[in-house]
Amino acid sequence: MSTTVKRGWRRRAALTAAIATVAAATTMGAASASAASGQGGAPGTEQEIVAALTGLLPEGTEITDAYGQGYLDSEYPFAAVEAGDSTGGTTTIDVSVSRSAGDWTEWAGCPDNGDGTGEDGFVADCTETELSDGRLLSVNTWEYETDGSGEGEDGEPYHAIGWDVWLEGPGSAEFESETGRSVYLSQYKELTGSAGADAYVPVLDEQQLTEAVQAPVWQELLAALDAEYGEPAEEEWEEDSAQIPAAELRDAFRALAPEGIEVTDVDHGADEVNFAELLTDDGKGAALLSISAWGPWDASGEEGFDGFDGFEDVEDIESFDDGESGVECADSVLEDGAELSVCSAAPTDEDPVGLWWATVYYPDGSGIDITQTNLADWENAPVRADAPLTADQLAEIATDGVWADLIAQYTV
Repeated sequence: MSTTVKRGWRRRAALTAAIATVAAATTMGAASASAASGQGGAPGTEQEIVAALTGLLPEGTEITDAYGQGYLDSEYPFAAVEAGDSTGGTTTIDVSVSRSAGDWTEWAGCPDNGDGTGEDGFVADCTETELSDGRLLSVNTWEYETDGSGEGEDGEPYHAIGWDVWLEGPGSAEFESETGRSVYLSQYKELTGSAGADAYVPVLDEQQLTEAVQAPVWQELLAALDAEYGEPAEEEWEEDSAQIPAAELRDAFRALAPEGIEVTDVDHGADEVNFAELLTDDGKGAALLSISAWGPWDASGEEGFDGFDGFEDVEDIESFDDGESGVECADSVLEDGAELSVCSAAPTDEDPVGLWWATVYYPDGSGIDITQTNLADWENAPVRADAPLTADQLAEIATDGVWADLIAQYTV
């Protein structure tokens, strides 16, 4: 007996973003079901898990790009392929399995995010079905289309369609704690500028997607993860070893700012630590400046941060320019062993926003970063092409000893 719940859904952007292709394209036909299961076992290698996915695609499907990692490679196995479709282009299809600690029902099912009405370009819907064995099957469909003229758009039209399918349920009976197991299958197609957009036929229809996500090979894979890695552990987020009040960071910067620079606080609350924002103004327009600090990787004094490689002395400076993004960096080693990175990304005709920053990495893993943009706030366009402080001035401020003293004072 199953129950179905329908509710509005907005695309999970992080899960449906286009997957980067491998450097060298390969062509392969869809593998057989026996090959997909790794000769009856869980897919432990990249080749086996790619075969597991392609074996579930329609016979004759052309695969132009494929990559992944099996359970022998990682506790987080996945596979992704680019499959030829009806438009003459490709559709991205990927699969991953995961295990979670804690109550699996807390996050299972359709995400309740937006009403799916398409007001901002999205039209989306999610159908959630409880299977007879207690697992939850969620089928999310979405389409996003914009002409690029809306608020926050970059001026370029965009059209994409996708499906996201989750199969979620309880974990191994051998584990005492309540744990969860999930299989995620995604199909994504960018239709922007495609002459065949109206005639697009997905590689897998919804019935095929639900069958593919329930294929026994993925449960074999989850069982193999249990055997290989044991019970899934609760993820622990360690608090930064330094807890520097924002007011201290602002005061330190204000004391170091050059003459003629007006500094105004940007308040983010009394509890903010290790981060502060300021407005700097040289009389030609205000600009946002942020300060980020972090403590040693290991405050107990054990092995610290090794820093960058390749700098032998303070005069050894390496410049970086990737030739595409316009970012230019110069890295150097300071006399105390700290490493300095000074970067700039000047505004261009295509992108009027500029960034200038200086980052210091101390030998113990702690550090300070000071970044300035030519924006007065994040809601409006730049009012100037430069910024009150140059990258070199930021570097002079960032290398002052006051920052290391602050980090040491507030390291717990």
